[in-house]
Amino acid sequence: MHYHIPSDEQVLNGLEKVLKEFRTVHSQNKLKKLVKKELTTKKKTFNVSGSRLRNIAINSDFVKLEIHTREGDPKKLMTKCPVCNSVLKRVKNLTIWGGEVTIEFRCKKCSYWTGKKKRIPTRYVFHFKMN
Repeated sequence: MHYHIPSDEQVLNGLEKVLKEFRTVHSQNKLKKLVKKELTTKKKTFNVSGSRLRNIAINSDFVKLEIHTREGDPKKLMTKCPVCNSVLKRVKNLTIWGGEVTIEFRCKKCSYWTGKKKRIPTRYVFHFKMN
Protein backbone atom coordinates (compact mmCIF):
# COMPACT_ATOMS: atom_id res chain seq x y z
CA MET A 1 0.00 0.00 0.00
CA HIS A 2 1.41 3.39 -0.99
CA TYR A 3 0.82 6.47 1.08
CA HIS A 4 0.62 9.92 -0.43
CA ILE A 5 1.51 13.13 1.33
CA PRO A 6 -1.29 15.67 1.02
CA SER A 7 -0.62 19.36 0.42
CA ASP A 8 -1.17 21.83 3.29
CA GLU A 9 -4.32 23.01 1.51
CA GLN A 10 -5.71 19.46 1.30
CA VAL A 11 -4.98 18.93 5.01
CA LEU A 12 -6.60 22.28 5.87
CA ASN A 13 -9.74 21.41 3.86
CA GLY A 14 -9.96 17.96 5.47
CA LEU A 15 -9.42 19.47 8.91
CA GLU A 16 -12.17 22.03 8.36
CA LYS A 17 -14.66 19.36 7.19
CA VAL A 18 -13.89 17.14 10.20
CA LEU A 19 -14.16 19.96 12.75
CA LYS A 20 -17.37 21.34 11.20
CA GLU A 21 -18.90 17.89 11.64
CA PHE A 22 -17.54 16.98 15.09
CA ARG A 23 -17.04 20.53 16.56
CA THR A 24 -14.55 19.19 19.17
CA VAL A 25 -11.99 16.39 18.87
CA HIS A 26 -10.40 15.34 22.16
CA SER A 27 -7.03 14.06 20.95
CA GLN A 28 -4.48 14.69 18.23
CA ASN A 29 -4.46 10.98 17.35
CA LYS A 30 -8.25 10.88 16.88
CA LEU A 31 -8.12 14.05 14.75
CA LYS A 32 -5.34 12.53 12.64
CA LYS A 33 -7.44 9.41 11.99
CA LEU A 34 -10.52 11.48 11.07
CA VAL A 35 -8.58 13.78 8.71
CA LYS A 36 -6.81 10.79 7.12
CA LYS A 37 -10.22 9.14 6.55
CA GLU A 38 -11.58 12.40 5.07
CA LEU A 39 -8.63 12.73 2.64
CA THR A 40 -8.42 9.10 1.52
CA THR A 41 -10.17 8.21 -1.72
CA LYS A 42 -10.62 4.90 -3.55
CA LYS A 43 -7.48 5.55 -5.56
CA LYS A 44 -5.23 7.28 -3.03
CA THR A 45 -4.39 6.73 0.63
CA PHE A 46 -3.11 9.86 2.34
CA ASN A 47 -1.13 10.14 5.54
CA VAL A 48 -0.27 13.18 7.66
CA SER A 49 1.85 13.32 10.82
CA GLY A 50 0.33 14.50 14.08
CA SER A 51 2.76 17.38 14.51
CA ARG A 52 2.19 18.63 10.94
CA LEU A 53 -1.58 18.44 11.42
CA ARG A 54 -1.29 20.31 14.75
CA ASN A 55 0.82 23.08 13.15
CA ILE A 56 -1.60 23.48 10.25
CA ALA A 57 -4.45 23.69 12.81
CA ILE A 58 -2.57 26.33 14.85
CA ASN A 59 -2.00 28.45 11.73
CA SER A 60 -5.64 28.21 10.60
CA ASP A 61 -8.24 30.76 11.63
CA PHE A 62 -10.96 28.25 12.55
CA VAL A 63 -9.26 26.08 15.18
CA LYS A 64 -9.02 26.80 18.91
CA LEU A 65 -6.37 24.62 20.51
CA GLU A 66 -6.64 23.57 24.15
CA ILE A 67 -3.38 22.21 25.62
CA HIS A 68 -3.43 19.81 28.58
CA THR A 69 -0.11 19.42 30.38
CA ARG A 70 1.71 17.58 33.14
CA GLU A 71 4.53 18.80 35.35
CA GLY A 72 8.06 18.28 34.06
CA ASP A 73 11.65 18.77 35.20
CA PRO A 74 12.02 22.37 36.47
CA LYS A 75 15.78 22.32 35.71
CA LYS A 76 15.26 21.70 31.99
CA LEU A 77 15.69 24.93 30.03
CA MET A 78 13.12 25.53 27.29
CA THR A 79 13.80 27.86 24.39
CA LYS A 80 11.44 26.41 21.76
CA CYS A 81 7.72 25.83 22.16
CA PRO A 82 6.97 22.09 22.51
CA VAL A 83 3.62 22.59 20.74
CA CYS A 84 4.50 24.56 17.59
CA ASN A 85 8.32 24.85 17.73
CA SER A 86 8.29 28.68 17.82
CA VAL A 87 10.72 30.64 19.99
CA LEU A 88 9.37 31.13 23.52
CA LYS A 89 9.23 34.71 24.82
CA ARG A 90 10.55 35.34 28.33
CA VAL A 91 8.19 37.20 30.65
CA LYS A 92 10.34 39.06 33.18
CA ASN A 93 9.71 40.76 36.48
CA LEU A 94 11.81 43.19 38.51
CA THR A 95 13.19 42.08 41.87
CA ILE A 96 13.13 44.35 44.92
CA TRP A 97 16.90 44.83 44.44
CA GLY A 98 16.44 46.14 40.89
CA GLY A 99 17.41 42.96 39.06
CA GLU A 100 15.36 41.02 36.52
CA VAL A 101 14.03 37.51 36.88
CA THR A 102 12.20 35.38 34.29
CA ILE A 103 8.86 34.31 35.73
CA GLU A 104 7.46 32.43 32.74
CA PHE A 105 7.83 31.62 29.05
CA ARG A 106 5.03 32.29 26.54
CA CYS A 107 4.49 31.33 22.93
CA LYS A 108 3.12 34.08 20.66
CA LYS A 109 1.93 31.61 18.01
CA CYS A 110 -0.12 29.13 20.08
CA SER A 111 -1.52 29.40 23.61
CA TYR A 112 1.31 27.48 25.35
CA TRP A 113 3.01 28.93 28.44
CA THR A 114 5.15 27.57 31.25
CA GLY A 115 6.50 28.87 34.53
CA LYS A 116 9.04 27.58 37.07
CA LYS A 117 7.35 24.19 36.99
CA LYS A 118 7.79 23.11 33.38
CA ARG A 119 4.53 22.20 31.65
CA ILE A 120 4.82 19.28 29.24
CA PRO A 121 1.97 18.86 26.71
CA THR A 122 0.15 15.54 27.11
CA ARG A 123 -3.10 16.06 25.20
CA TYR A 124 -4.42 18.47 22.60
CA VAL A 125 -8.13 19.23 22.25
CA PHE A 126 -9.18 20.81 18.95
CA HIS A 127 -12.32 22.99 18.84
CA PHE A 128 -14.04 24.44 15.78
CA LYS A 129 -14.05 28.22 16.15
CA MET A 130 -16.98 30.08 14.64
CA ASN A 131 -15.98 33.37 13.01
